[in-house]
Amino acid sequence: MSMESREEQHKLRIQLLIAFFVPIFIASLIRFWDVDLRPLHSDEGVNSFFLLNLYNNNYYHYDPSNYHGPFLYYIGLIPFYILGISDFSFRLMPILFGIMVVALLYPLRRRIGKMGLLTTGLLIAISPANSFFSRDTIHETYLVFFSLAVVVSFFLYSETRKSRYIYFAAASIASVVTIKETYIITFIIYAISLAIAYLYEMVSLSKGSRLPYFKGIFSAFASDCKKYKYAIVISVGIFLLINFLFYSSFLTYYKGIHGILTTLAIWSKTGMHDKGGHAKPFIYYFKVLYKFELPILVLGIAGFYYAFRRGNKFTVFVSLWAILTYIIYSLIPYKTPWLILNIILPFSILAGIFVNGIFGIVKKRWHFAIFYPIYICIIGFICYQSIMLNFKNYDDERYELVYVQTKRDVYNLLDRMKSLSNSCGKNMVINIVSKEYWPLPWYFREYKNARFWGNVIDNPNAPVILVDKSGENKLKEKLKGNYKKERFVFRPGVWLVAYIQKGLYNAVYGKEAESKAATLPITKVSKNELESGLSGKYYYNIECIGTPFLSKVENKAISFTYNDETQKPYRSPFGIEWEGYLHITQKGVYQFATKSDDGSVVYIDGNLVVDNDDLHALRHISGVASLDEGFHHVRIKYFDGGGGAVMEFLWTPPGGSESLVPVHVLFHKK
Repeated sequence: MSMESREEQHKLRIQLLIAFFVPIFIASLIRFWDVDLRPLHSDEGVNSFFLLNLYNNNYYHYDPSNYHGPFLYYIGLIPFYILGISDFSFRLMPILFGIMVVALLYPLRRRIGKMGLLTTGLLIAISPANSFFSRDTIHETYLVFFSLAVVVSFFLYSETRKSRYIYFAAASIASVVTIKETYIITFIIYAISLAIAYLYEMVSLSKGSRLPYFKGIFSAFASDCKKYKYAIVISVGIFLLINFLFYSSFLTYYKGIHGILTTLAIWSKTGMHDKGGHAKPFIYYFKVLYKFELPILVLGIAGFYYAFRRGNKFTVFVSLWAILTYIIYSLIPYKTPWLILNIILPFSILAGIFVNGIFGIVKKRWHFAIFYPIYICIIGFICYQSIMLNFKNYDDERYELVYVQTKRDVYNLLDRMKSLSNSCGKNMVINIVSKEYWPLPWYFREYKNARFWGNVIDNPNAPVILVDKSGENKLKEKLKGNYKKERFVFRPGVWLVAYIQKGLYNAVYGKEAESKAATLPITKVSKNELESGLSGKYYYNIECIGTPFLSKVENKAISFTYNDETQKPYRSPFGIEWEGYLHITQKGVYQFATKSDDGSVVYIDGNLVVDNDDLHALRHISGVASLDEGFHHVRIKYFDGGGGAVMEFLWTPPGGSESLVPVHVLFHKK
């Protein structure tokens, strides 16, 4: 072998290593970085309950009518035994499997090319949906990994005819079955796609070659069955053994095996006749792809056209896999955003095939001068979207991928519980009488007397009580003694109200209360001390506690209307506190009002004048105050818990009509 040939081979190996390791490195970075930043989703809360029960009590029974397959729970035990219980260990396995999806593309390198391997790997690594849900302990990432493993095993076997790939395929198929009942959709798509791929390859031959090709498929199949009959028997055994072990809870619950079949009837009914609010139109997944995965969508469609032009079995199979997955999942009324991972995988492979084909015709320098900047811009655009979603907007329901996600306001609740427990210990009784509480069992796992009732009980009294808004009135009827309450937005449309016994509250938060009291209004100020407009502080919680994310002077009248989440400049929940002075030039009785969605209150000289508080639709509430001439301290609080956001600060001066309080009478201290 000549020196030039060796150098060329060395260069090709380096390129292949880059195409393999760069996407893996990026996938690892995005998935591992600050993994506990996002609160657990409610589905993760449910999964953590089963996993903790399995870890602590060695108990798990598969129930086909409730949640998905057993794989997630048993694989999730591994990090718990090695690293202990934490958010990191709970999410470790889906992160690793999300990275391994990228690594599993390597065996397809001869079919998609080096540039295809790099492109597909990068697209999956930085895909907003893939990276977002790979950081969640839900079933979908496992399903995507083993679905790809089935494809890889089949085509590796078709290339090499080595029996080990039969074993890999059997283990992968069995794993898919143990993960989620949608395995039936995956297998139907694979069967149809493969049959049409063979048919397409046959039709593309000359007429005289078609019949021998058709016969050759069956003769080769019969020959392989005969040659590898023992491998096939062993593979069937592997398939049955894996399913038997998982569904029988490792030989402790044999009724679970029957659930393999009954689950299909149960979940097909759920998918076609959803009553849980997950039904969405056919166009839903296209909209999500267009908004968050546009490069994958466009390049995937281009790859679909290119694949049929090339006409080999693999590219046709992937094309049909992609389009059938999209159509079938779109036809099913039950839709959740994480299901889109099943669509993104084959579309990403098609995108890689297309880019590799384009790269193959790039020869001249000016070609490269166009190709590389466009390529970098595409990858950079997706990467930006992924970073913003995973690390900034991860609980902002304006983004469709953020679906009934637990709000970061739950961390404020947890901080409150920690402060209380520092005073009276983690054995304090916490009665959770809310219907909605996942994933609080995970976060409250160290509070031994945290009791989850699911509804308001006859005697709910305890040092701390948590209730949702729907049960608050019923709770008030049963409360004994004095309580202080604080509100937290749990997830879109769900509020939790913490009732804390007043003695405990004062003991823990006495300094905080004194600090607030120290800021009572000082009305005696001169105009020289003031500047126009109220000072505003903006918080990502509804109680306006903690550090504001924005502080600014309001140079206009307080009035805004955002009809839905997409129009808001800030993610929900958010709270705003305006403070300053109101200049009164005519003594008399003034009527003040707020028209708001959600809550708002107005204090004049420390007195509550307008109480339009709490979660509600657009509502107008007014109150009156008798004011002398001069400057009067004013404090206005507003919060939005989700949905529409409206706020107007209004007044009716003596002898006048109601209007917005003009900015020229509002001031703040210099």
